[in-house]
Amino acid sequence: MKSKSFEVELPYGWETLQVILSEPEKTLPFFPYFESFQNGRVRFKVPRFIFNFGYEFELDVGMGRDEAIYTFRGDKGILTVTFKMEGRKLKVTASWAGFGEAFMGKPLENFAKGIAEAIKEFCSSMACPVVRFRGSEGEVEHIGPETAPALVKRIAMELGKDFILEGEAEDGTYLAVKVQDGKLRELRVRHGMKESVIEAEIPVIELGSEPFEGLPLDKKFKIRARKI
Repeated sequence: MKSKSFEVELPYGWETLQVILSEPEKTLPFFPYFESFQNGRVRFKVPRFIFNFGYEFELDVGMGRDEAIYTFRGDKGILTVTFKMEGRKLKVTASWAGFGEAFMGKPLENFAKGIAEAIKEFCSSMACPVVRFRGSEGEVEHIGPETAPALVKRIAMELGKDFILEGEAEDGTYLAVKVQDGKLRELRVRHGMKESVIEAEIPVIELGSEPFEGLPLDKKFKIRARKI
């Protein structure tokens, strides 16, 4: 068996992490090498040398005290991802036993690091300013450069990698965020006669405050979101 680990510090403790990890269908699409998750089966495409190898698994999720284990069982081997909390530090360990084990060091290293960083970002999304979000609609008390990224990540966690988020304030300010393939593609804000359109290609889990700086968003919005 070959294993690689990566640690990150989280803004919240185990209780928040447990909520996130208990719904793998929402977090898996943002894991490295993810390809699909259908009918309880997960598929990853892992590059080795000049080829891409597809790996298909059945997933089992185990939750314990300050620890969770994702076990992916497939014809080519077993992939185990362990999430262990120590205080506010999360240690993610990815282990592989099976086909091509000797060559899986770098993919496992990328896998552990990518998962840890994705989970960290989803934990930060819990600080988003959503007052209410049910189905496809909600209310946001305040949007600014500091809170807008968390809002987008929160919607991504709910709807996946392809969606449009729209919001409208009482003064008519309109906000639209388009996310495709897990990346922010377009940010549109209209305030009175002025409209700002920002085109980008920023992965949601890497989204920071920069695209939202200087925009007239510091107000209460009614929001709606839909998959595309």
